[in-house]
Amino acid sequence: METVHFRVGADAGILLMNIAQEHLLYGLDINKALTVFSDSFGGGCPKELQLELLRGDKVIEVDEDKQLFYVVPRDPSHEKKFPARLDFVKWFEEQQRRLDDHCDDIDKGLDQIINKFRYTDTYKMDFSVKAVIDYLYGKDETLIEEIQYDYELNQMQSLIRITKDFIEKSLKLSGLAKHIKALYELEVSLDTYELMNLAQKVKDIASLNFIYFTEGSDDTLTAYLEATKEIDAVITKGIVSIDIMDNYSAGWLSPEGEYYALNGEIANMLHTQIADALQEKGMIPMYDNDEEQELDIKTNPDAWLEQHGWVKIHGNNVHFAGNLNPTLSIPIVHITDKQIEIIRDYITDCHACMIKAGWRLEKASIGMFTTLAMRNKTALYKKYFDF
Repeated sequence: METVHFRVGADAGILLMNIAQEHLLYGLDINKALTVFSDSFGGGCPKELQLELLRGDKVIEVDEDKQLFYVVPRDPSHEKKFPARLDFVKWFEEQQRRLDDHCDDIDKGLDQIINKFRYTDTYKMDFSVKAVIDYLYGKDETLIEEIQYDYELNQMQSLIRITKDFIEKSLKLSGLAKHIKALYELEVSLDTYELMNLAQKVKDIASLNFIYFTEGSDDTLTAYLEATKEIDAVITKGIVSIDIMDNYSAGWLSPEGEYYALNGEIANMLHTQIADALQEKGMIPMYDNDEEQELDIKTNPDAWLEQHGWVKIHGNNVHFAGNLNPTLSIPIVHITDKQIEIIRDYITDCHACMIKAGWRLEKASIGMFTTLAMRNKTALYKKYFDF
């Protein structure tokens, strides 16, 4: 095998920092962003240094003669050629403004659809005589094509697709805010409350009978609307615990081993809807009593579940946050042996023994994960669930 040699150029450090920031700001993936540095330095780049490089507190200079990277503190001479230092607080404030603006625009569009069909469950369409004759003689391709090119149906389909994609991106951005807050100890967040309003309006639209996407249309969109209707039925009836081996799309596993789950797409905001349903069921308090301020503050059900040791599951992605409680000045809550046993059986039977754990989605065999979890929970948290 021939060995290939190459030299690192003077701009290599700038390139690495640009790539990392692109993964963060455009891909909304902090794990990929930090991996740029850990991989480039052969695993010899401590996490603290990765975070400084990602934000731009330090920069990577290159000695071309010695072919070495040097990490140095940022100074005014670096401003023009290196990526800008990231101000996460300002960046998330801007993302919040954009989210609010887009929510308003989408909300108005969904209202137009709902108002148009509020008093009817049928949708009238005009077909050409030729299309009708072809259909009567068994040639339905022409009729299907006319349905597909109906302007109003296409507008509806397009808006629902935009809504779905927007919700998915916003949820990813909200997750990124949580990671940035923990990793950099910053007060950043993203208010996604209005997304639930959009999800509710999609639910209203999905309950109407006028919108059937024809063969060859967006299957993902159809699945999203079908899941919306199914979720609505479950929530209306009242959520109940189910068998985790039924392999639902997403769910919450209690410390006692009870599993509450729903099927659907990411844009259906499954974990949020489950948490809200558990709150409605009375399993999560509606308010956090603040004795000092004498205020009843509405409890965030997702945060409550995390802080009380519930495991968040999506496919073979497994997340636990009870170990992070000390950062909120509340006692740690450990993952229970019952939860570990259920996760072991679930991953073994439903996901070919492969788990992706924690915010970094660390891949591991369920055997290795279970052994570590049973022997040393502190080591488990450090490897998979700590920031």
